[in-house]
Amino acid sequence: MAEQNDQESLFTPFVVRTGNVAKELVSTASNYSIKASELDFNLLNVQTFISKTESGEDEEEVPIDELAILDDKSLMADPNVKVRQMYEIEIVLYDHNDPLDKLNLSIGANPSMSRVFATIKPGSFVKYYKDIRDDLKRLITKRKLRAHMLVGFWKGNADKELNGLVSKIRVNSPWKIEEKISIEVGCALEPVETIDDAVFMLYEKKAEENELARVDHNKRGFVKGVEKGDLLIQVIKAKKGEDGRSCRGEFIEAREPFVLFEGQSFNIGEKIEMTETETAIEYRAKESGYVTFENNTYDIKAEMEVTEISFKTTGSIEAGTNTDVSINVKEADAFKDAIGAGMEVEVSELNVDGNIGNNAKIRANKVNIEGQTHQSSYIQADIVKVNIHKGRIKGKEVEVTRLEQGIIEGEKVEVLQATGGKIVAKEVLIDTLSSHVNITASEKIEIKNLKGEENSFTISALLYAQDKAKLSSTEEHVTVQKRKIRNLKEEAEKKQKILDNNHDAIVEIKERLDHYKESGTKLPASFVSKYKEFQELQQNLANIRKEIRQNEDKLELILSGTKSLQGDIMSAKIINHSMYKGHNEIRFKLLEPELELYYVPKGTDSEHCFMLQYDEENEAYIIKGSGTIPAD
Repeated sequence: MAEQNDQESLFTPFVVRTGNVAKELVSTASNYSIKASELDFNLLNVQTFISKTESGEDEEEVPIDELAILDDKSLMADPNVKVRQMYEIEIVLYDHNDPLDKLNLSIGANPSMSRVFATIKPGSFVKYYKDIRDDLKRLITKRKLRAHMLVGFWKGNADKELNGLVSKIRVNSPWKIEEKISIEVGCALEPVETIDDAVFMLYEKKAEENELARVDHNKRGFVKGVEKGDLLIQVIKAKKGEDGRSCRGEFIEAREPFVLFEGQSFNIGEKIEMTETETAIEYRAKESGYVTFENNTYDIKAEMEVTEISFKTTGSIEAGTNTDVSINVKEADAFKDAIGAGMEVEVSELNVDGNIGNNAKIRANKVNIEGQTHQSSYIQADIVKVNIHKGRIKGKEVEVTRLEQGIIEGEKVEVLQATGGKIVAKEVLIDTLSSHVNITASEKIEIKNLKGEENSFTISALLYAQDKAKLSSTEEHVTVQKRKIRNLKEEAEKKQKILDNNHDAIVEIKERLDHYKESGTKLPASFVSKYKEFQELQQNLANIRKEIRQNEDKLELILSGTKSLQGDIMSAKIINHSMYKGHNEIRFKLLEPELELYYVPKGTDSEHCFMLQYDEENEAYIIKGSGTIPAD
């Protein structure tokens, strides 16, 4: 380090003429055995030369006041035009006392180098001063020369963006820059990229997977589901780009396009339409369904029939629920799975003659299963019909012939025979109920024939997970709102106490001020100031009371949401057309007030319908039984 300082002390500034500033600085640093970063330069003169022939023999100097002619796009696009510069610079040691020393500014460019940007890195520090714009302009020019960029023309938006930067520095000064700032400081002729022709089978496109992600071999794209209007196939037409020029003066020639698919066309059926533009030929779906390729023709169908859906045959099928794809699975052998283990099926409609295997997942708008579902299977659809159900169903309208320890979540659920399991719905109808079935509904539970025991019937407004999340959020809002009202009331009480304690003094000051006004005497400043304080206190108190009323109204609105969520639970009913046997439980859960009522009907009870009722005499909710069944 000491040796380098000795070398710097021996350095004497000198003037040199060069066409490559960066190379000159590196050479000088090497000669003096110092770092190039410790050298700087002053730009004394710039000469710009242009030639318009391939040989370059007609080179002429362009005067400084005529550099604007180089902005002519037709001139820049001429491959025979060559532009170069010579610079007269004074090489000096870098001045660490420079006011822009802590501004970390670098020069970058786009890939073609036709646009140049000055970037200020985060952590830079700058202060505003009178000549900062000129100094920034010189700094950018020097950075461009170090990067072999031409200067003095092809400025683009440089002046405008530099003015914007200076304005920000002036407003924020002193400014420690927290985020990267980039401004355009040069723009020559940006080339237009050449487009090669290409064919994209977009209907086959799959979601890109992370390189480290596990590949799911179950999903082989057996069915390519599409929606109406989807772009299926796109043929991109070849087009040569446009020439450009870099900010270093280099001509950028557009290459010729690669042409591989010129004249390529596809045979299509009546459910696919073709449109042609200047840039591409596009094939789009006229209807939803899945893409077929038969007899060298592409078309769209909606219904498909397969023997089974399994790993060996089709793999998982994910056509989508909005594609109108309907699949019929014909395997009806009771000892085989029509939909195999681990398969995932997502279609608009699914009809299965046989069974659903373990861990199979089905998503559709409409599902019909003639066989049975495995206990680990899952079905999600708007309308579901299942013969024997052991797995889990989530739907809107669900019909099950026989429920065997399965789980059903829906809006309206009908079960012909239930032996164990769980049902959650707004309305539940069971023809024959055996034992160990847990039923929760918000509107009605109706049993035509109760044969077993250890069943649970619950009426509750909170059926689904989203309802519970909404209630939890409401309770949090209620707590916050009550705390806010309590704090405002405490503040109002304090201010009212101050007014009450100073009531007599306020009255006396008011009377004295009225007396001074009537007599035309100048009002004492101390009296006026004191009276204004009391007036401001009264106004403040009035504002707080207004805010209390507003927040009480808001609390009432929040609480009304809870009442709305609870719904009309008073009209919900549990109906059993037969007699109760053994131990069966009836529960009603309220949200407001938070309460759960419990009752075990006796086998001798004649009540067929249980509802919630409010006992006004005892001011309490009770479960009330009735021997008659009310009409819907």
